Amino acid sequence: MTARELLRILRKAGCVEVRQKGSHLVIRCGKCQTTVPVHKGEDIKKGTLAAIGGNLEPCLGKDWWK
Repeated sequence: MTARELLRILRKAGCVEVRQKGSHLVIRCGKCQTTVPVHKGEDIKKGTLAAIGGNLEPCLGKDWWK
């Protein structure tokens, strides 16, 4: 999954972009917050995607990206 695809899912879920520094975009969903690496054309690594999912799980529920 690319950052662009992930951001599309997050926006649809009601998340907002808080700030960006370089290639790191901070996303907030309710009280939950995470950082998404935005590297054009590259897939987000499995471990990073799992960490993002874990950070947002309390606010969006289990397996929110599926």
